[in-house]
Amino acid sequence: MKEIIILLASVVLLGGCASTETIKRLETQSGHGAFQVINNDAAQPPAGFGDVQIILNLKTREKGSVLIERTSYGTDHYQLLIGIAGQTEWVTGEMTYETGDYRGSTDPEAGNGVRYRFATTLRLPVGNHQITFVLPEDSVVFEQNVNIRQGSNQLLLKPIYRLKSRNQRYGFRGERTFYDGVKALMVSDRNC
Repeated sequence: MKEIIILLASVVLLGGCASTETIKRLETQSGHGAFQVINNDAAQPPAGFGDVQIILNLKTREKGSVLIERTSYGTDHYQLLIGIAGQTEWVTGEMTYETGDYRGSTDPEAGNGVRYRFATTLRLPVGNHQITFVLPEDSVVFEQNVNIRQGSNQLLLKPIYRLKSRNQRYGFRGERTFYDGVKALMVSDRNC
């Protein structure tokens, strides 16, 4: 039994180290040529290229909502980092303050907080690409293989929030809430 616990602890620690190393590596990369950031009014992509619109909507707690704040939740410093083939792009989200009642709600986004909408369009060569999405503030790294087709493509991401702290007991699944941050990302919808 001790060996199993030690093995599980090692996997968790190594998994955390791997995401930290990936974040550090992506934050220091300054490659170019893998993709081009496109404005909404850009012309159709030329032959051999496709545009992929990446969208992520998520919610964080407001700045100053906890006594000792160690994150940049609720500020414009909370960003999404996208990496493809050594080139990276920081995306700042549009912020909207939301209010609402959370008592008794099972909605992970219920309550007062800040909604972020990260959206960018990248022009890539047609074919398969591995795209890395990083939320450095939450130590979240998500890699997705995407097949870019000629023309327009779309990739919608969705957050998986952490469990409420008070519900993390053995035998109880608990409920998720934006208040404790993002645990992981997943693809919600895609047409590429």
